[in-house]
Amino acid sequence: MRHSILLVCILFCISAHSQTDTLSLVSDVDTIFIPKLTGETFTDLKKFNGNQYINEDWVEGNILLSSGEMIYKTKIKYNGLLDELIWINSSSLRKIKQDKQQIKEFWYKNIQNESIHFKKISINNPANNQSEIFAEVAVEGKVSFYIQRKITKVGEENRYRDDKLYTFDVLGPKSLYYIKLPTNNYVAMTRIRRNSFLKLFPTERKSIVKMLNKNHLNFKTESSVAKIIELMNAEIF
Repeated sequence: MRHSILLVCILFCISAHSQTDTLSLVSDVDTIFIPKLTGETFTDLKKFNGNQYINEDWVEGNILLSSGEMIYKTKIKYNGLLDELIWINSSSLRKIKQDKQQIKEFWYKNIQNESIHFKKISINNPANNQSEIFAEVAVEGKVSFYIQRKITKVGEENRYRDDKLYTFDVLGPKSLYYIKLPTNNYVAMTRIRRNSFLKLFPTERKSIVKMLNKNHLNFKTESSVAKIIELMNAEIF
């Protein structure tokens, strides 16, 4: 009898251990879905002529969550029309629109193999309401420079399909620039000009003009604006 009880106990332990291993394996397989990322299934919007994404191909990126956790090497696209980050599940190929509140920053490399960094910033929109957008980080410091890579409707185009006439929206890129001042206020600009930029810094204006002349700098390109702000942070602020 004593041997029978011992045998039953051994069989029970083996069975319990086997079940534990099985549950652990299922959990490991399930992590392919990256459970830390949440969102909803996304279907690309139709009836457009043009690309609604900033990066045309799926790229490998890293995502910093609001919780402080980092998701590495996941396939993403940034939708500039909707201002949303789209992730594709590598196993099911489902497209997922990420929960915007969950994401703080993300990075990927462009076709020139340059690292592109996007960050969620809070701004005041024309209706004087606070809103959150994803913007490319150009410079961060006492004075910061961000670029919103928007995709907008720039026109319409009529096309025939199956002898029926359809109207398509024509999409195109349109960048919007944000200067974050030392007061932590954001100033939005569709184009950065010398005079409008200098008006943002009335106290430091003379020092900035001197710096611009000394280094032969202008505001013709995004990279030149970034260089100006980097020097301002290093020499003036």
